[in-house]
Amino acid sequence: MAVFANTDELNRVMLDLWTAIKKDEQMSRALLDSRLVVRFHYREPEGRLTVDCSDGKEMEISVGETSKKPTIEMFMKSDVAHEFWLGKVNVPMALIKGQIVAKGPVNKALALLPALKPAFPIYPTILELKRANCQN
Repeated sequence: MAVFANTDELNRVMLDLWTAIKKDEQMSRALLDSRLVVRFHYREPEGRLTVDCSDGKEMEISVGETSKKPTIEMFMKSDVAHEFWLGKVNVPMALIKGQIVAKGPVNKALALLPALKPAFPIYPTILELKRANCQN
């Protein structure tokens, strides 16, 4: 069974996670300095999330389709994204195995992985809060 019940749950969790990343000065600064636009394409369930750091000043996060052209696109099952945010995915190995497919300058995306590690302990809390709110 998939971790996320549907696209709505996936989008809510990922949006809240990236909003927390945006609010963290250390994580957001590294991403803004990259000036990348990264689009995540999820499947099972389907979802899209775009993180736009192109202006170097403010991170813009959007779910669903957007006209913003990405620098990097990452394609994966939603369960792989879940495992990544739990700190259980070796991204270079997942790329080799085809669990994650990337388009664009992958080396730039890989360089940002250390900056995202502080989000790993945040993710389970966000997931639990979202699920608790959905049941009420």
